[in-house]
Amino acid sequence: MDVASLQPIVLLSLFVAMVLTAYEMRSSLKPVNCAECPHCQDLARERAQHDRELETSYARRNGLDGDEDDDRRSG
Repeated sequence: MDVASLQPIVLLSLFVAMVLTAYEMRSSLKPVNCAECPHCQDLARERAQHDRELETSYARRNGLDGDEDDDRRSG
């Protein structure tokens, strides 16, 4: 192979490695959630409450207030 044809491959590989490294560094900063810790349980409850609020606001905005027509939670 010619050196000129390897250069774009090497640059692309370097870019992919940089992006993956940045992603892994960002994900490593997030704390690990445990089932026993009261702090983690509070965070899980807050997330669930936030999700419920988003669901209800979406339903109101799109006219899905009636629970009989909402099949998102069936099953």
